[in-house]
Amino acid sequence: MKMETNWATLELLPAAPYSVNGVSYCPSLGLAFARQTGVHAIDSDVRQDFDAWPGDLALAATGLPVFSESSHGGEYLLMHVTKPDLQPDLHTTLPRQIFRGDKQAVTLAMQLRYLLHQTNCDPLLLEEKAGLFLQRGLKLASLASQHSATANDYAADRTLHGRILDYIEDSLDTQIHLEELASLADMPLLRFLRSFTHATGSTPHAYITERRLQKARHLLKNSNASIADIAADCGFAHQSHLGSHFKSRLGASPLQYRKSALIQAKN
Repeated sequence: MKMETNWATLELLPAAPYSVNGVSYCPSLGLAFARQTGVHAIDSDVRQDFDAWPGDLALAATGLPVFSESSHGGEYLLMHVTKPDLQPDLHTTLPRQIFRGDKQAVTLAMQLRYLLHQTNCDPLLLEEKAGLFLQRGLKLASLASQHSATANDYAADRTLHGRILDYIEDSLDTQIHLEELASLADMPLLRFLRSFTHATGSTPHAYITERRLQKARHLLKNSNASIADIAADCGFAHQSHLGSHFKSRLGASPLQYRKSALIQAKN
């Protein structure tokens, strides 16, 4: 799924296995919607395991050698800044920077995803949201030292949250309670809420809803199960509950999404 503006190319990469090896032809911003693991080598010949979290925002410079491979991937928004006049703004001291759990960046990325799913997308609105996404990335880069200092307040919680993400993934078809997650993390409830939101850029409820939608989208595309059964398998109270979240986040009903996926698969 790909769209272009006068100064950027936006692409929504699917949750699917991938292997890329090349050199970036222009600066880029990318945000992960889902957790993914694999092997990569960034500006280096040394390949290392990676664990990209939902809410991770990556800024990469022009000419950056990149190898990345994952057996399952994860939905990812990628924006290439193609206009030369804007590219100097993205020149940073590091060839690649990662910013974790910025709520504003996550919100903008979700708005862009919504627009990319529209068949008659308003080009002005797409360009405006892309500009705000770029602006947020530049803001984070300019405040990198302050952002790192804030992140360090919660750095020790990352391992705990890794276990929480795994637990959520295994429990999407059941009711999940905030107190339950805080207890698993061995944190007071409000401390857990702040820490989780800082780690992923989403509240626990928003993150769980996103993961349930990701699972539902996968089942709609890759199974013949009824929409009612898919809603139940993904932890939604009923079919209309699933439908309302689909409409608000993707601008389509589950049935429309399934039909669109079938058409894309045939093409």
